[in-house]
Amino acid sequence: MKKSNISKIIKMFLSARFPSETEEKVQKWIIKDKNQQAKAKASLDFWNELDVEADSNTYASLERVNLRTGYNKEHLTNIVSYQKFARIAAVIIPLFLFAGGMFYYLSPQNEMIEVSVAYGEQKRLILPDSSEVWLNAGSSILYPETFAKDKRLVMLDGEAYFSVKKDTVSPFIVETSQLSVKVLGTRFNVKAYPNDEKITTTLTSGKVEVSVRSQPPHILKPDEQLTYDKKSSDIHISVIDTNDTNCWMAGKLVFTNASAGEIFRTLERHYNTTIDNTAIIPASKRYTVKFLKDEGLNEILNILKDIIGFDYQQYEKKIVLTRQ
Repeated sequence: MKKSNISKIIKMFLSARFPSETEEKVQKWIIKDKNQQAKAKASLDFWNELDVEADSNTYASLERVNLRTGYNKEHLTNIVSYQKFARIAAVIIPLFLFAGGMFYYLSPQNEMIEVSVAYGEQKRLILPDSSEVWLNAGSSILYPETFAKDKRLVMLDGEAYFSVKKDTVSPFIVETSQLSVKVLGTRFNVKAYPNDEKITTTLTSGKVEVSVRSQPPHILKPDEQLTYDKKSSDIHISVIDTNDTNCWMAGKLVFTNASAGEIFRTLERHYNTTIDNTAIIPASKRYTVKFLKDEGLNEILNILKDIIGFDYQQYEKKIVLTRQ
């Protein structure tokens, strides 16, 4: 397992919950000697940046992990104080467990494949099981070179449309930072950009099961969309026109009840630019608007300036919005 992939998995799942059925496998992975230095290094990189409260259970859990990995207090003190290490273990230990399940799920020879799409681009790829994926701008996906027999697990950061090959024995699971989508064979869209306010799952055909942290799973039917609010943890399921949700693959931009911030972040990814909108963001207002494939960035901004109310100045790779 490459060090970069270990670090990538930890980073992508820093805030994710993990399935309880993987805990026994995780314990076996923690005990194993393979990749111990890389595991510790990748985790410590994040431990130095985090700051959460701990309780007595955190200290006890920390001791158990230390014993199993062979890392003691003295060794860790050279990098980060033990007190700080204990405080943030409340975040890292669940991450360790989930990431451990991933490594145990993969054989030592089974490399992870990462595909990333730059701003202003899109990409289509075929997964090991012949399922198809369309990645939107600014997105990345991580998956094993060969899927396991009992599950097909991929990790998504950003937006992707999936056309999954049916397999009743091996469910297809898409993991994002805060929710997972489980299917046997279907077509659906997942939008989970780290800087967006919400995560959405939209079903085109078939059936999917969406799980959010410790909440009961939700079953979606065709033309239904589940929206998860990251800030409030609220979940909303609505019936929508999936053609609007999936039209990004054809180069169109459709916004439904979207905030100005969401619109500008999408434009940044789609046109590979930076938009400074701090001076004009009306956080409480929502907008519904559609743009065709052939409309350029300037045309869109000129339409939005009348709808939202702003002026703008354009530089080489940056657009600055100002109040009218």
